[in-house]
Amino acid sequence: MKSGRYSTTKRELKNIMMMDKQAMMERVGKMPPGVYSASNKYWCVTCKLLFDMDKPVCPYMPKMCINTPVPVEVMRPESTVSIEKFGLFYPKVPQKMMNFLAGDDPRSVGRKWAEAYLEFLKEWRFEYKNEPLQTLKSFLITVSGSETAQRVTEAGIVFVITDLGKVWEKKKLFPILGAAIEVLKDELGIEKEIFLDEMDIIGKADTGKYFCSMCSKFFEFSSQRESITCPLMPQKCVAVPHALDKVKYSLKQLISVYDHTPDIYKRFIKAFPLKEGWQEYLATILRDEWKFDVMKKGLSCVAAQIGLTDEEVDCLSGEAPMNMAMMG
Repeated sequence: MKSGRYSTTKRELKNIMMMDKQAMMERVGKMPPGVYSASNKYWCVTCKLLFDMDKPVCPYMPKMCINTPVPVEVMRPESTVSIEKFGLFYPKVPQKMMNFLAGDDPRSVGRKWAEAYLEFLKEWRFEYKNEPLQTLKSFLITVSGSETAQRVTEAGIVFVITDLGKVWEKKKLFPILGAAIEVLKDELGIEKEIFLDEMDIIGKADTGKYFCSMCSKFFEFSSQRESITCPLMPQKCVAVPHALDKVKYSLKQLISVYDHTPDIYKRFIKAFPLKEGWQEYLATILRDEWKFDVMKKGLSCVAAQIGLTDEEVDCLSGEAPMNMAMMG
C-alpha cells in the first residue's frame, strides 16, 4: 500500500496488525473478570446479542473483546431488538426447516409459538410489556427470518414482511402468524387490528452469505456481495466478513455459534411434528447453500442444536467435529 513518499508493504502491515492484536490481548487479559450468571443467561451492551454460556466472556472473541457480557440477573436486556438479530443476520437454517415441517393445524402451531416466545421473554427477564409493538416486531422477524416494515393507519397496523419467499412459503407462514398474533396481542395490550403483507426488495438476487474469520460467525442477509461491514457492530468492528468462496471455514464453527445461541429456535421447532425427509432437507441446506461436506455426526449436531431431535451429541470436544466439513 503506497501513498506519496511513504509506503507500507503487505508484510509490514500484517506485522503492525499482529503487534496491535498482541497488545490488545495483553490489555484484555489484565482487565477484571465479569460477573457470573446463575442461569447462564447473558447479553452484551455493545453488540446487543444474547448468549447462553457458563462464564461472562465473549464466546466469539474471548481474548480480544473488551466487553464483559451482562448477567440477566444483574440487569435486564434493554430491548427485544437483541432477539431480532438472530432472525435478521444469522443463517436461516432454522426458519427454512420450520417451513419444511409446516403443514396441517397452523392455529395450534401459532399458539404454541406465542406461548414459547412469551416463556422465553420471561426467562430472559425482558420487560416486554413496556415495548409492545417492538416485541411483536421482534417475534415476526425472528420466526420469518426476514426484515419487516410497519405502517400504522386508522384501520390498524400493517407488518410488511420483505423477501419472504427467500425463506418461507406465504401460504404456510401467514396462517401460523395469524394465530400467534391473536395470543400476543392480548398479552401485549395491543388494541389495533394487525394485518400482514409482503413485498420483495432484492427480488431474484441471491441472498448474501458470509463468514467472518475474526469472530467465526456466519451471516445471511441482503444480496450477495464479496464482503460486508459487520452487521452486528457496524460502527466499531474492524473485521470484514467475506463471501463464502473467499474464506475457509468449518462446520465446527457453525456448531459453536449454535452452542452459544439461546434456545429460542428449539422452542419454535418443537411446535412441529417431524416430517419424513427432514434429515435430507437439512443436509441439502448445509451442503448446497453453505458449501459444507455434511457427515452423519455433523448433521446430528446441527439437528440437536436447533431442536429437531432430543439427541445428546458431544459436538465440540476433540478434533472430529472440525473435520466434519471443510471448504477449501
